[in-house]
Amino acid sequence: RNCSDGGKLTVLLGGGHETAFASYLGVAGSETVRGGKRLGVLNLDAHFDLRDEPVPSSGTPFLQMARAEAAEGRELNYAVVGISEPNNTRTLFNTADRLGVKYLLDEDCSAEAVHDFVARFLDSVDVLYLTIDLDVLPASVAPGVSAPAAYGVPLPVISAVCKQVATSGKLMHLDVAELNPEFDIDSRTAKVAARLVNTLLG
Repeated sequence: RNCSDGGKLTVLLGGGHETAFASYLGVAGSETVRGGKRLGVLNLDAHFDLRDEPVPSSGTPFLQMARAEAAEGRELNYAVVGISEPNNTRTLFNTADRLGVKYLLDEDCSAEAVHDFVARFLDSVDVLYLTIDLDVLPASVAPGVSAPAAYGVPLPVISAVCKQVATSGKLMHLDVAELNPEFDIDSRTAKVAARLVNTLLG
């Protein structure tokens, strides 16, 4: 039985972001989505993770999702908050544009801009899968990741997104990825991750 079929919010704690494709398979295979509800995937991340590689990795899950949706005759409704322009290749931006991905660059992530962006996205879906890559946060806040952000999106903005999503009534599944304890300082990143999960669980 699919865990998402019980009407309860499911949570996955990563791990690398390759876990996102497994999360998607669970959500897309749920009775709710198979019944015709519009699924949206919201990613808080410095990276698109749309790489086209022969072996799946933490850089490929959203292209895997797009291909899986295409195989079902649908388009992936995918949005990203926090994209770092210097840390994504032109090929990735081209892929994102080709797939109709909606995104906000990290430098454009004011509290108001992010709230409006997320509100518009929520209006376009019936159920939401939220995935948080902790490298969306500034390195000073989340040093315990494999690719610390030189710029990042401020924690209050990310926390506000979590509150906005939690109160929407549309959140079906969430995951938090890319915590690397070897790089963490005073468990700073782990504590931030726990705080975000607590916010989302209300």
